[in-house]
Amino acid sequence: MKHSLKYIFILTITLMFSGCYKEESPLTGLVEIVGDVAQVSSVTAPAEGTAGSTIELTIKCSALNTNITEFKFYQRIGTSGAYTLTKSEPLYPIFSTAERLHVIKVPYTVPSESGKTFSIQVEAITANGLASAKRTSSPASIKIL
Repeated sequence: MKHSLKYIFILTITLMFSGCYKEESPLTGLVEIVGDVAQVSSVTAPAEGTAGSTIELTIKCSALNTNITEFKFYQRIGTSGAYTLTKSEPLYPIFSTAERLHVIKVPYTVPSESGKTFSIQVEAITANGLASAKRTSSPASIKIL
């Protein structure tokens, strides 16, 4: 019995110290981290706008370990076809501590094709040139009056 307790004690100590061993990542030295890509959480737009007028978009975004330098805006008239780059806007960060995101208001000019709909996509560009995934506005289709 005395020998059993001795072996259990040695085994317990061995297991305790083996749990402290820190393994290295298998990717160490193989990859270079350029920086994190920013994320556009949401783009909110009004449901309609008068042709040629200015509407206000609300963009919520976050960036960890990097800075967003600009937003690129893409637009599509109608419900099909490709999106085209319409403008680029520098970021003036406004951090909302309540939402833990940047909440930015950006003016956007409504296309002058009344009676149709259009949609907007936004992507964030970081200081190191990486682009986020494009986020489509909500509502996805904005009516032009």
